[in-house]
Amino acid sequence: MLKNGQISHENLAWLEGMSNWEPLNSPTFSSKGISIANSTETKPNIPIPEQEIPAGGGSISIGTAIGDAFGFFKQNVLGCLAWLILHPILGATGIGSFLIPLIGVNLFICAKRFQETGKKMDLGDLFNFDKAVEKIFGPIILGIIIGIGFLILIIPGIIFSMWWTFSACVLADRPDLSFTDAMKASRNVAKGNWISLILLFVVIGLLQVLGMICLGFGLFVTIPVGHLALYYAYKQAKG
Repeated sequence: MLKNGQISHENLAWLEGMSNWEPLNSPTFSSKGISIANSTETKPNIPIPEQEIPAGGGSISIGTAIGDAFGFFKQNVLGCLAWLILHPILGATGIGSFLIPLIGVNLFICAKRFQETGKKMDLGDLFNFDKAVEKIFGPIILGIIIGIGFLILIIPGIIFSMWWTFSACVLADRPDLSFTDAMKASRNVAKGNWISLILLFVVIGLLQVLGMICLGFGLFVTIPVGHLALYYAYKQAKG
């Protein structure tokens, strides 16, 4: 009855041997082994902690990032080539070009899983539509912002590029974060690694030159490796 709210712990009650009626929470009832808790007591509100945004603190080894990327490529050749070939195919369809950022983030997700579990990617993994809005429109909006930065003055575009270069990597590594949080995390992780990032971009660019020298066929290797190297550099910089 107490649990149903029909009586409260202050209601009077009587047991055989008692001289008078007493409240249910009186010492007399307690001494007889009858303990009445206040059913209206509410549990304290426990605040839900905010999602922790990666703060960075690690350093980038360009050679290790390139090596890890090439290691993934060797074990997942078909998936990497499919990612590359899908770019012109999706771009030619017009509306399909919106899927290009999505498959880029999904390739990073495959790299994360391979690094953590050794599981190889399937072609279908490129079309993982979990958090598709974040994966598609986040990079597109970010590209527009960076493009505006380059149009106004070159320096803002360079700064924005450096700040947010890891945004898609963060989204793949931490799917619990929104893209705006991924942008904050990217800036945190990149901080302190500006020179290493510039050198990484230079090395990735040189790889593409080498790929073109080999009659262009080398690009089938160097483009995916360059893309993946960015993710592995992020993992190092994240600490």
